[in-house]
Amino acid sequence: MVTPIPTHDGWPDPLAGAAVWPELWRGLPTLVFPARPDHPTAAGWLPADAAVLLDEAPRWLATLERDRLHVAGPDGRAWYRGPLLSTRTWRRSARTRTELLLITGPFGHPAEFWAAAHSGHLLCATADVLLTDCF
Repeated sequence: MVTPIPTHDGWPDPLAGAAVWPELWRGLPTLVFPARPDHPTAAGWLPADAAVLLDEAPRWLATLERDRLHVAGPDGRAWYRGPLLSTRTWRRSARTRTELLLITGPFGHPAEFWAAAHSGHLLCATADVLLTDCF
């Protein structure tokens, strides 16, 4: 499903006509993480505009055990460990699709996400997902 970026008053649209929001483009359950020094983006990440290549990129692994999420990079190293608040609908979608779209970028607050997306600085990765003890 291709969903064009919605227009937003006051923002130039440098990606008009060709861009899509990666979390909607793939139609997958999505996790968005702010960039942090302890969450490097070296292996397995692609720029959002190269999302069509995600299926060929190295795979990540996300394991959700009740309310604890563990994300490991393609090399098996832990990338994130911590709580995850998710809805039953999100968990069902993740279980059905068996993969997640991971998005990160240079933002520390949800209000900064829009600017990171429009400046072309979002990175995407795809993770195989394992859910345990979930509905």
